[in-house]
Amino acid sequence: MEKILEVKNITKKYQSKEEEILAIQNVNFKVAKGEFVSIIGPSRLW
Repeated sequence: MEKILEVKNITKKYQSKEEEILAIQNVNFKVAKGEFVSIIGPSRLW
């Protein structure tokens, strides 16, 4: 399949009033034509 997107070493952090929250770290993936990709997780860390 033809690769249309490549993600390398993505990190996402959120800042709350009290702390910084690491959501994802060093994520890598490739998306081919016709594929559907989503990243899901908890909406809040306790």
